[in-house]
Amino acid sequence: MILERNDIMAEEFEPITSQEALDSLITARIEENTKAVTESVTKQFEGYISPDDLAAKTGELKNTISDLTTKNKAYENSNLKLKAAHEFGIPFELSDRISGDDEKAIREDAERLSKFLAPKNAAPNFDPETPPAKNSTDAALRKTLEKLKGE
Repeated sequence: MILERNDIMAEEFEPITSQEALDSLITARIEENTKAVTESVTKQFEGYISPDDLAAKTGELKNTISDLTTKNKAYENSNLKLKAAHEFGIPFELSDRISGDDEKAIREDAERLSKFLAPKNAAPNFDPETPPAKNSTDAALRKTLEKLKGE
């Protein structure tokens, strides 16, 4: 089967006679190619994150990390204050009164605070298992007590 030239070309050729017609033709072709390339690139990178979305997500994650770091630092300082309070005999209720940014500063402040909380006239430590010192008032009272009890 032999096709003639007119059968192959459905449209007849129109010569371009003005600049507007040329510009219109070029603009149409550019839009057609741009659409095809855009569709191709969109399909190729489907499922990937855009740079704007990546920047937003990165910002959110940086804020979250910053918040968690701040909370962790607060928990560490609280833990150090509780340890120092226990070590220096400060009541746990007063551990938040201890100040400092690092372990050394917290320990120094706890030591200073413990001096103010130490009892001035502490009761003597009495251990009934240890024998009293000789020639002391306690020894004399102990003997008297033993005689009264009949031991």
